[in-house]
Amino acid sequence: MALDRLRFSNIERFGKLVKSWSTGKNYLEDGNTYEVPGDIDEFRRQNAEAQTGAHIPDWAKKVRFVSCESDTIVIRIPPKAFIEDSEERLTAPGASYPLPEAYKQAFGGQDPVIAKEKMLDFHAARIGDYTSTFCM
Repeated sequence: MALDRLRFSNIERFGKLVKSWSTGKNYLEDGNTYEVPGDIDEFRRQNAEAQTGAHIPDWAKKVRFVSCESDTIVIRIPPKAFIEDSEERLTAPGASYPLPEAYKQAFGGQDPVIAKEKMLDFHAARIGDYTSTFCM
């Protein structure tokens, strides 16, 4: 059974919310104040207020924010169950690699067509990228 995932229908607005948490400046320009949430309920409330279109799965009972200084490397380790779920989905017959809508718009409006034998390599590259890069 596929795991329910955190997702946003407006990833750009979520990115602006994250930038607001990081800098203290309201990138959403909506007159609200956004401080790093202290719990999952505040995370839900702020996402609703920021109109990110957040789908926060029912299994999510806590949220953890990791902030660091510019001299610190942070590597985010995904849960084992999510890696295995993704691998199962990506190796299923007819699978395509799902990208957030903002990426699809930048690359022609569709999920990328990746040869089946390269699908898990692309998955590994995406994990390596999003777990290690800062804001680029």
